[in-house]
Amino acid sequence: MDRDLAKLETMLKTELDKLDESRDFRVDQERQLEDEREQIKNSKTRIAAVKTPRELNAAQREMDSTRRLADKRQTELGSIDEAIAEAEGRIRTMESGLGELRDSVDVERGRLTTIAAKLERQADKAMNSRKSLTDGIDASLLNRYERIRKRAKGLGFVAVRERRCMGCKMAVAHQTYVSLRSAESISPCENCGRLLYWAGLFPDDDKPSETKPKSAPAQ
Repeated sequence: MDRDLAKLETMLKTELDKLDESRDFRVDQERQLEDEREQIKNSKTRIAAVKTPRELNAAQREMDSTRRLADKRQTELGSIDEAIAEAEGRIRTMESGLGELRDSVDVERGRLTTIAAKLERQADKAMNSRKSLTDGIDASLLNRYERIRKRAKGLGFVAVRERRCMGCKMAVAHQTYVSLRSAESISPCENCGRLLYWAGLFPDDDKPSETKPKSAPAQ
């Protein structure tokens, strides 16, 4: 949204600069038109004072040429006025859209600031909780886990469900699976290297859990 806002602001500035150039150009054209009208007026005065046909023809040609220039410039001024009106319309539309986008950005920024503050509080709480848990873990095992977690993009300890590692989805060896089910040890996945645990050890997990098979009835 910030990028869109900056882009729209740049576009608006470009339109405003072009509008200023058009207005300056119009002022210049209007000034030249006034000069040409003054020339026509002077030509009429000279025509009234000429004494020979030759001078009359020259003055008439000069006045006609100036009048054509003035007529053409008057037409151009009309076109410039239309272009300015269109530019002003575009600018009003862009300013309206820019105002709405700014309001949306402010609302979204406020929402994201609130979320960020909440996440920071949750992160602090989680880190404190993590520290209270890791204080009781063997240092060598914890260091091993941290190395695996960094290598595995943040996921170093994963469940085994239906004899498959939930990290890489590969099947684990039968003996490893038996060991995990009995919670005898923490074993690594032979494929991805992540540390494994049996999902059935945590029945309250929100993922589907496995249950131990019922013992066979005594003979």
